[in-house]
Amino acid sequence: MGVLVWQRLHGQKSKVKDYLEVNVVRFIHLLRHAGLRIGSGEVIDALQALTLVGVVERDAVRIALKSTLVKRPGEQAIFEKAFALFFGSPNKREAEEARYRKKLEQREEMLDEANEELTFQGQPLELSEQEKLVYANIPEQDRQKLRSFIEKTAAGKNVDQHFHPILESVVKGSLSYWRKSLRNELDLSKTPQTGDEQLNALLDSVGRVDRHDDGSLLEEDMQNIADKDLPRARALIRKLARQMEVQIARRYRQSNKHKRLDVRKSIRHNMRFGGTMFHLRYRSRRIQKPKLLLLCDVSGSMARYASFALQFIYGINSVVGSIESFVFAEELERVTPYFREGDDFSTTMLTVMNESQEWGRGTHIAPVLQALRREYENILTGQTYILIVSDTKTMAVDDAVQELRQIKRMVKDVVWLNTLPAQDWQTARSVEAFSQVVRMYPCNTLSDLEQVMRQKIIN
Repeated sequence: MGVLVWQRLHGQKSKVKDYLEVNVVRFIHLLRHAGLRIGSGEVIDALQALTLVGVVERDAVRIALKSTLVKRPGEQAIFEKAFALFFGSPNKREAEEARYRKKLEQREEMLDEANEELTFQGQPLELSEQEKLVYANIPEQDRQKLRSFIEKTAAGKNVDQHFHPILESVVKGSLSYWRKSLRNELDLSKTPQTGDEQLNALLDSVGRVDRHDDGSLLEEDMQNIADKDLPRARALIRKLARQMEVQIARRYRQSNKHKRLDVRKSIRHNMRFGGTMFHLRYRSRRIQKPKLLLLCDVSGSMARYASFALQFIYGINSVVGSIESFVFAEELERVTPYFREGDDFSTTMLTVMNESQEWGRGTHIAPVLQALRREYENILTGQTYILIVSDTKTMAVDDAVQELRQIKRMVKDVVWLNTLPAQDWQTARSVEAFSQVVRMYPCNTLSDLEQVMRQKIIN
């Protein structure tokens, strides 16, 4: 290690500038932005380790830094990549910086192009940076169609600035569709903000620890989660389910402290003491685990939501009394037996999809609810929660509402997990109709699903 570091660690003063120490600090800055949790204690440990192993051998430096800075699973790969880039040859770093500058230039060109083309009567549409990048990545012929639609709308009779928000909403809907279609091809990640141009370039190459992407996955519309992120999303669901199980089990144990005095047992037990109450006996309330009946809409784009909901709810099966599962589109299909075989969840879902006759069909909720009420009356009890996962879009809304009213009288409660974005609720008649009968909550992200289950069902 350099002279300055050695002297600082041993309480000595020196005016010698140690460039290696500066580089180690910058390297740690890079790792922190890459998602590694590194505190001041780890920094001190790393500097002390370098004073012991020296800085002559590259592998010794790498091992010393890795052993003191990497503490958690998933961080090793990020560290190795960052070390190879940061302590690599100057030519390699310069190449990374050039690549990053070119990427930023292309990104700015895309945003400028979107700002120029997506205007209504001379006023730019209020779109997010991600929406503009989506526009820049859709096929040219489809961009032309969208521009043509905007131009024709703007040139229509009696069309003024009052149409601006309406057109904006239509364009956003179109871009949302393309975002889903291109989810495996788009790079919508935010540009690094380390305050150092070189570190920004390296961080863009290194990436981030998957753990730090959990937050974005939690808030991502489940339908927009890219195929490459599905394994991580499933792992996150398992993690959330385990956390919920632990917290609920702890609460159940704590609830045993709240007991009521059992007078009869206390008198009987203390008769040998002449009736003096030396030892009291209590009775505790028996904890009733909720019974769940899950109805998952698997029509069209709803299929992915259904898959996530099924995995999450079966992940918390130890804290519920029983789970009955159905999928539906135009008709009702019971799928409970598939999940009792104990197979891998992905394999189970693939089997359900392949054998289902409902997957991807149109939605007609009224006959589905009617079939549930008539054919499965024995499981519609006063202890049963019904969870409906659907965007509410269906034929014969009034008929479905009447069926839902009848079912609600038979069970403890009906909770509707609505995957339709909350901003669209006001314009959907079906949302208003069903909301008058049952409790309805937004549920198009994993975060929504976890909160509803924790706060509204298992409470």
